[in-house]
Amino acid sequence: MREILIRSRAPLRISFAGGGTDIKEYYESRGGAVISATIAKYDYVTLRPREDDLFRIREESFGIDYSGSIHTRPENHEKSRFFNAIMDHFSPETGFDIITHSDVVYGSGLGSSSTMVVALVGAFNAWLNLNLSNYEIAETAYKIERQDLAIEGGKQDQYAATFGGFNFMEFSKSQVVVNQMRLKKSTIYDLQFRALLVNTGSTRISSQIIKRQKMRLSSEKVLKHYRELKRLAVEIKNKLYKDELDDLGPILTEEWEHKKMLSPGISNKNIENIFTIAKRNGSVGGKLLGAGGGGYALLLTNEENRHKLISALSKHKYEVTNVEFVPSGLESWIRRV
Repeated sequence: MREILIRSRAPLRISFAGGGTDIKEYYESRGGAVISATIAKYDYVTLRPREDDLFRIREESFGIDYSGSIHTRPENHEKSRFFNAIMDHFSPETGFDIITHSDVVYGSGLGSSSTMVVALVGAFNAWLNLNLSNYEIAETAYKIERQDLAIEGGKQDQYAATFGGFNFMEFSKSQVVVNQMRLKKSTIYDLQFRALLVNTGSTRISSQIIKRQKMRLSSEKVLKHYRELKRLAVEIKNKLYKDELDDLGPILTEEWEHKKMLSPGISNKNIENIFTIAKRNGSVGGKLLGAGGGGYALLLTNEENRHKLISALSKHKYEVTNVEFVPSGLESWIRRV
């Protein structure tokens, strides 16, 4: 009899505006709104079921390679709690082997950690025939990461990775609403042409930054910036529907200025240097992605300055890559090998 192999992949995302308003401590009382789009960078999971009660988990990016029994799991590995939480939630009756892979390093600002949890949930969902809906998959991933593991963070990444495409997401205490945007192909292609990702050369632990943000939620001065982030998320949504892409650069820059005011450590000299170089060489606007402190920056430019901008950043040893938007979210499939 041939063995079953389950694979899943979930896309990473670019968040245009509203990041921070998806933190529970904010949206439960004030409501949050985020606009994002998934890109052609993925987290992957391969799951091979076993007939015994043993498991083995390998994650090359963290140098993880550990094994045990699903009934007596090792607790001493520094990353074992992450996978133990997955096992605790799904309680498989037999063992398995898992290998994971990510197209980017963790701390990239592209939602990689949460996306990996989504990919893992997708693999177990396919293996155990749970038939979870997209909302259930996203909420399960959120619960495992934010509640079971108590990792600080927001709620947008799990939903972006699960649903895929361009989404305007609304968060409240009672529900999450994912408005999947139906944009013209020409709008998506043109935005793709204008956009560039710049690697700042450093990663960060987003949970530490978000923890500092939460401590400042009682400040009315800070709350004004959250309100502006929500407003700009709506404005970008409208600009995309109207195909008014020339207006996006300044809006992204405005978003970034508000984002920096949420907490110390969101920006630094290296990050500001990227935006200074970019502005001098034809960028029409941009922002840092994710919680802040490192990872990738998103820049917008035009046909006249695209090459100039890439060359200038490359001369300063910054890695620049193109953006490719993808319409699909989490995908899982089964093979017989």
